[in-house]
Amino acid sequence: MATNAYAEDSPFMALFGQPARTKILAAFVSERGRDLNVSYVAKLAGVARSTVYDHLDELRELGVIEHTRDVGGSPMYQLNEDSEVAAELVRLEGVTLNRLFEMDEQ
Repeated sequence: MATNAYAEDSPFMALFGQPARTKILAAFVSERGRDLNVSYVAKLAGVARSTVYDHLDELRELGVIEHTRDVGGSPMYQLNEDSEVAAELVRLEGVTLNRLFEMDEQ
């Protein structure tokens, strides 16, 4: 069984490096259209839950993610599909992934 979190192999890592926020953004982009709890974001990103909490407020203020609802007292978040920044992150992921494929073919 693979032990790497999704974010470890995300196209964002090739472009931005290894910071926790990049991993958190990669997790939200990978699950766009779904609302996620902090534990699941932390698992996808390969970071501690406390690290996710450290970045949520600023990402919400930037409009990249949004609080969608509470489930059993746990807040749920998702990529804000109305956000221009979020749309550009999705686009950038695709462009970067295509470039990485091109580099592999050379």
